[in-house]
Amino acid sequence: MRFLFRWAFRLFLILVVVVVALVLLKDALCKSLAEHRLRAETGLDARIGKLEIGLLHPTLTIENLKLYNTAEFGGSPFVDLPELHLEASPRAFASQRLQFRLVRVSLNELNIVESKDGRTNIIGLLGQLETIVSTNSAKETVLGFPFDGIDTLNLTLGKIKYLSMKKPGKSTEVDLGLKNKIVTGVKSVEDLSNILITAMLQKGITLLGNPIGAPAESPKSSKPTAKPVKPQTR
Repeated sequence: MRFLFRWAFRLFLILVVVVVALVLLKDALCKSLAEHRLRAETGLDARIGKLEIGLLHPTLTIENLKLYNTAEFGGSPFVDLPELHLEASPRAFASQRLQFRLVRVSLNELNIVESKDGRTNIIGLLGQLETIVSTNSAKETVLGFPFDGIDTLNLTLGKIKYLSMKKPGKSTEVDLGLKNKIVTGVKSVEDLSNILITAMLQKGITLLGNPIGAPAESPKSSKPTAKPVKPQTR
């Protein structure tokens, strides 16, 4: 009996060590899983410096996330994200809905690249995102989960760069200079897009219309206001 008790106690200690090891390694395991999922969803190589998941509260913190362009676009860094912090609503999380109390995003750099055949990397990514974000029955979903918005968004935006492999001499760099901008009541992914577009317009970034892949009408509509003097001087 004493022999069985001794082995049972040893087995218990082994299980405790395994559980503790899994808790300590959970972030590393989840980091590898997240990198794999990002590659599968975006088609881009992904690297995550650090990933932490809250055990008692539904929180996720990702540090030093980088997405890399494919060989077609030079294999250079595409997105450099020093921090992405998410705090989900426990009640919504329990109901398998995505509602965030706080989202903190820090974007250091976004590199838009035009390939030799005139295609841009961001257009390919937007095509991939259509499979991630969708609207069914007038309800927006992200990865199949209903999206119920963000209570508070803390947004930091750094540089946007544009490089053309088709015309190597054509390049642009703009610093948005947006730091810790607080936005409340974000209800949809479209709201997020509007926030980014507004930040760009405030910086006067109209020349990124073509690289990003805007329709031909967009630059034409902006030209009459930007160049009314030229026809008069001829």
